[in-house]
This record gives sequence, C-alpha cells and structure tokens, in this order.
Amino acid sequence: MFDNIISLWNNREELRLFLEKHPILGPFLFIVFQAMQVVIAPVPGEATGFLAGFFFGAFKGFLISTIGITIGSSVAFYIGRFFRKKFLNKYEKSSQYLKVKKIFKKYGLTGAFLLYLFPGFPKDILNYFLGIMPLSFKAFIFICSLGRLPGTFALSLQGDVVYGGYPHQIFILFGLCGIAFIVFFLFKRRIENWLEINS
Repeated sequence: MFDNIISLWNNREELRLFLEKHPILGPFLFIVFQAMQVVIAPVPGEATGFLAGFFFGAFKGFLISTIGITIGSSVAFYIGRFFRKKFLNKYEKSSQYLKVKKIFKKYGLTGAFLLYLFPGFPKDILNYFLGIMPLSFKAFIFICSLGRLPGTFALSLQGDVVYGGYPHQIFILFGLCGIAFIVFFLFKRRIENWLEINS
C-alpha cells in the first residue's frame, strides 16, 4: 500500500494530465464512484473527498465530489424511506439512530443540518435515518447539500494542497463555513416554511 501511495505521488502530474484529456469520462466515473461510496461505503468518504481535490484540483474536485455525494445521498434517503419498517426493526435501538431521532424531534431541520455540519458524525448513515423521519425530500436535499458543503470543500482543498502546496487557500474554507452558518441561521424560519417539513 505504501508503494502505491509513493507511485501515486510520483505520477500525480501525469495523472492530472490524463484526466484533463478526458474531461467528461474522468469526472463522470468519479461521480459514480463517489455516489456509490455514499450508498454502500466501500471506502471512507474522507478518502474520496480528498482524492477529488488531489485528482481534479480544489474547486473542480469540490464540484465533482458534491454532485456525487448529492446523488448518493438522495438514493440512500429513498432507500431508507422505502425500507422504513425494516430499518426500524434493525436500528430502532441503536445508539446512533436514537441520537438522530432525539435531535430531530427536539430541533427539527436545524438539528439535522447541524448533524451534517458536525465533523466526525457518520453522515452516510444519517441519510438512511433521515429517510425514516417525517422529513420531505425537498427539505432533506437542502440541509444535506448545505450542511456537507464545508466538509466537502475542506477535503478537496486538502487534496489540492497536498498535490501542489497552496496553504493560503485554507482561508477560503473558513469563509465558506461562515457563509453556510449565516445563510442557514439568518433565514432559518423562512427556509423551514418554504421547505414545508412533513409532520
């Protein structure tokens, strides 16, 4: 494995050039891979987010990774909704499900958003759990997309920084985090009314 990492590092410029020569196929395959990662989690999401930045650069990698995550999260949400009874039978006593249920019941949309924003929380599992909750898909996709933006960009930025060494870009991350908080909390009530959370 260590040899593979060294090989990847030594050939990183050739790899990016190869991806640039395939501007449609490369991103498409990575989007599919990222979506599959969210649904069945073959590899940690942090790794794929990092690789997006390493392969495609911070901003392009962020965009590609976000599209894949959004597609995968949507699929997971509907799987959770379709198999609601089976999921409840299996997970209704699990600590993670009980935590999500308690936070959602007490804080609603805000609580679900913060779970996506909170580093380290298993967000791929959260997609399934929110499919069980009384939450519309419109509300889900909004809080999922907005809540995962800072973390997704941070991972892409880390990958790009490791590739080329641009540490000053880290300040962009803090700005994005601040914007996400301001947008959500300033317009929380309007957002909740517009999204019409199901009761």
